[in-house]
Amino acid sequence: MTSEHEQSEHGHDQSVEIILDGKEVISPNRRRTGLQIRELGPSDRINGFETQEVDKKGKKIRTIRDDEEIELHKDERFRTVPSEGGPGGST
Repeated sequence: MTSEHEQSEHGHDQSVEIILDGKEVISPNRRRTGLQIRELGPSDRINGFETQEVDKKGKKIRTIRDDEEIELHKDERFRTVPSEGGPGGST
């Protein structure tokens, strides 16, 4: 069993502020999947969307898969975009 002290030493259970679709959101922990990152934003941008890491100018760096867990860092930027063929992709 891992103690609270050991968990915070690793920093995975500490909250972190990131930017999602241009708005500051707080993740309750530093390790999140693409799906979990989207869940921090509006509920209508979860299903049928994908998560992309972007630079300060909004240029795509990479796509974070729904099952891919990454470590978040303060002020990292992400955006949600419609998945091809998903509900978010149709108008």
